[in-house]
Amino acid sequence: MHEITVQDLMMLCQAQVMKGNGKKKILLSNDDEGNGYHQLFYTFTEDVAGNDPWGEIKNPQDYIILG
Repeated sequence: MHEITVQDLMMLCQAQVMKGNGKKKILLSNDDEGNGYHQLFYTFTEDVAGNDPWGEIKNPQDYIILG
């Protein structure tokens, strides 16, 4: 696993646009340390509903998770 660079992120975003996810809103993953800062190691997760065990996200089809 490596940290994602700005260039990596740009390419990942372009790939998501090509998949039809360009209009979706981005949810950032939670920071476990609680300080608000963390490095980006993970890419996009398209299955928002499958990653919302408490069902708190309204209209999960409108979102994509980053991080």
